[in-house]
Amino acid sequence: MRRFWLMLITMLALLLSACTQQTMPDTEAVAVATPQATESSPVPASTAAPTIVNGTLIANGRVQPMTVLDLSFVNGGSVVEVLVKPGDRVRAGDVMASLDIRALDLTLAEARVALAEAQANYEQLRSGATPEQIAQAEAEIERARARLADGRTNVTQSDIAAVQAELREARAVLERLQKGITPEDRARLEAAVAEAKARLQTRINTLAGEKTQLESQIERLANELRNAQDDYSRTAWANQQIVANGGQLTQAQIDNETRLLRAVENAERRLQEARVALETVRQNEFSEIAAYRAEVEQAEALLADASRPATPDQIAAAEKRILQAEARLAQLTINHPNEVAVYEAELRKAEADFARLVAEPTSAQIAIAQARIERAEIEVRRAELNRERYQIRAPIDATVVTVTVQPGQTVEANQRVITLATLDQWQIVVPNLSEIHVSLIQENDPVTISFIALPDLRLSGRVSYIEPIGQETGIGTTYTVRIIPDSWDQRLRWNMNAQVVFSAGQ
Repeated sequence: MRRFWLMLITMLALLLSACTQQTMPDTEAVAVATPQATESSPVPASTAAPTIVNGTLIANGRVQPMTVLDLSFVNGGSVVEVLVKPGDRVRAGDVMASLDIRALDLTLAEARVALAEAQANYEQLRSGATPEQIAQAEAEIERARARLADGRTNVTQSDIAAVQAELREARAVLERLQKGITPEDRARLEAAVAEAKARLQTRINTLAGEKTQLESQIERLANELRNAQDDYSRTAWANQQIVANGGQLTQAQIDNETRLLRAVENAERRLQEARVALETVRQNEFSEIAAYRAEVEQAEALLADASRPATPDQIAAAEKRILQAEARLAQLTINHPNEVAVYEAELRKAEADFARLVAEPTSAQIAIAQARIERAEIEVRRAELNRERYQIRAPIDATVVTVTVQPGQTVEANQRVITLATLDQWQIVVPNLSEIHVSLIQENDPVTISFIALPDLRLSGRVSYIEPIGQETGIGTTYTVRIIPDSWDQRLRWNMNAQVVFSAGQ
């Protein structure tokens, strides 16, 4: 009787499962199959959670690849190339995507140049200096000697005396500003104003006399021109009458008319020159008088400024001038000897460099050169590794499942870019086993696997892994178990629902 009721419950469960799958096609279904636990006792066909029937554990799982890897860039940046697409097979080490690595390429190139330089220096140390290097070192010694000689003679006592005089003058100016104008200075400035005014008046009178003289000259030259024109007109008229009456002019008459014409032309030229001279004087009068007046105004301004109390800005300017003079004097008397000392040190260094160049290398120098090569090699390797951080390479042989970026897109560090999976190696992942369920099984226990999508398919397998640390949930602690099938069917696909019957102790 008990067996009858168990069979009836099994048939009802199968019927209910089929109806649910037909009426809810868009809902992700839990893998349900109907394994046979024993020959005499039927097993429920579908359960939402693991169950134990007649001491046999039955649980649902999903088809999963053995390995699924989400790959990302270690650093963020702009994607410049994506070399794979979903479905591509890749080999371990294949470059699949790259960020912009132009700056890293430059860094790597610089590291390689530094390595080549270190290697060249090592070879040079072992082989000795070339004639060109020796000549260059000797030339550097000569340049250092020239700089030292120039530095020693660059400052003379007259230079120092000039700066000292400038400093005294600056201090005197400050003292005058602070004390105000003295009677002597006032008298001197008033005399300068009177002298400037006298020069202005003298120039005004001079220009007026020049204009009067030129105007009289122009009047005289105009009269001379009119007289010359009259003489020429009378002679020319007389000669025209002679010719009109049928007579002939003598050579003397012709020469006289020519002479009188030249006299007219010369008079016109002299009159024009006098007019030009008068115009020049008139044009220069304004600018010259303006210049002389500017001198008067400047002298008056100096007198006015000196008569007024000194302003804070004037005091500050005078103090600044003193500081500048003191700084220049210090440069000549204090800093200059220091510069000479620097030139002497440069000469000693050049001589020491030459001595090292021509000397045989010591074991310590060779060791240092070798260490520099090793350091440069490390820098090259570091640059290469840093460059690889801007690429995504396949860590294993696998299939590209998803690609979430495209060239030109900016990505963040650790943002998922490519997902790989081993689509030729599959497993069944069974989650949510309670601590009671997981206590019934051990690794390497045999199992039987069935699939909702392929009711006719049964696969055998074994427990390959039991999660050692459970996950706390609202209903207690749960564990995940992985199953490795003994064989495979090409019709099976990722995430297909499966039902696993555990045969513990068999």
